[in-house]
Amino acid sequence: MTTNEFVPNVVLIEDITNEQHAVVTFTTDHNFVLNEYISLRVSRPYGMKEINNRRGKVLGLTSDTVTLDIDSINFTPFVVPGDLAKTTPPCAVPSSSGVNLAEYSPTMILNDCFDNRLVE
Repeated sequence: MTTNEFVPNVVLIEDITNEQHAVVTFTTDHNFVLNEYISLRVSRPYGMKEINNRRGKVLGLTSDTVTLDIDSINFTPFVVPGDLAKTTPPCAVPSSSGVNLAEYSPTMILNDCFDNRLVE
């Protein structure tokens, strides 16, 4: 089973830049879309602890990267630890949609992909 077969979609992170708009590079192609919100999970051995559990809006993308509305200039640099044993790999998961409901969009609107309760 690959990571993309999980629901919600999980994509492993290879790198994150220290820029005004953080660029996240994944180990494989992703299926995130413009204006979607994604959440990042980065465990301590990978540095950049400030971005852990942050949610960011996708401002730009390529097949294996996303540019987010997260200013990471002053964050601790992202590093791949020398010993990967007993580490949790960094990943990104869908958080919610930033789609304008007044416009047609072929994407799914997610209020919170981790909470399957009915909205009352």
